[in-house]
Amino acid sequence: MDANRLLAKPWLPGVELFHADFSGQAFGRHSHDAFAIGAIVQGVGGYQCRGQRYALPAGTLSLMNPEEPHTGHAESARVVYRMLYVEESRLPALLGRKRLPNGFGTLNPHDDGQVAAGLARLAGEFERGDALGLESELLALLELVFVRHGGLREAGAAFRDSGVTAYLRDYLEAHYAEAVSLEQLAALVQRHPRHLIEAFRRAYGVPPHTYLLQRRVREAKRRLLQGQALADVALGLGFYDQAHFNGVFRRFTGVTPGRFRVLAQS
Repeated sequence: MDANRLLAKPWLPGVELFHADFSGQAFGRHSHDAFAIGAIVQGVGGYQCRGQRYALPAGTLSLMNPEEPHTGHAESARVVYRMLYVEESRLPALLGRKRLPNGFGTLNPHDDGQVAAGLARLAGEFERGDALGLESELLALLELVFVRHGGLREAGAAFRDSGVTAYLRDYLEAHYAEAVSLEQLAALVQRHPRHLIEAFRRAYGVPPHTYLLQRRVREAKRRLLQGQALADVALGLGFYDQAHFNGVFRRFTGVTPGRFRVLAQS
């Protein structure tokens, strides 16, 4: 059980992410006061629900509605999965919809990899504690899952307001080294976070979180060329740690910060 982790943030109530990695553990009959959105990463999971026993191989989703009784166990020697729990009362604020999802009819649909990838990204943001990244990944994942499997209609076209998106871009340019949350950005322009993300993407090709990371990388290059230490650059630009800095820098440039500095000095 040491490999299991339950991730939550005090500033994001009603949302938890469970990373399960176990072999002999079994969960007795229980229910959750939240929607459960999970993906099997490795091995075969299993449970009993709605009067049937299910085996879930890797590539399968596990979707449950609030207060739905079920058990849980490993069908294989080891099972690894990620499960997102979102309280039903939080959906109106998170989704920004007048009409909410009907709930999940099919418990274990096959996944084309997008939901599992979204859960993996969300887990990474939980670990880093980056509010803007975490909230952005959460909203994208909820939209994807509930449109595909919860009866939610596709969102309409995002608002087009060049003044609003330009203001947000200027704000990110001015505060790129600070911790910025999606809720904070939405309050600045009085738009729902989901609408804000899509409008910004339509205007600049990327969501606000990606734009912010790109801006940090540009500044990191400048500071590295000035001879600043890697650790000082990472800390000064709001990265969670050196590994996070390395990963983001490489994602946008193709090389690590250390390699970039060596090549620049050669």
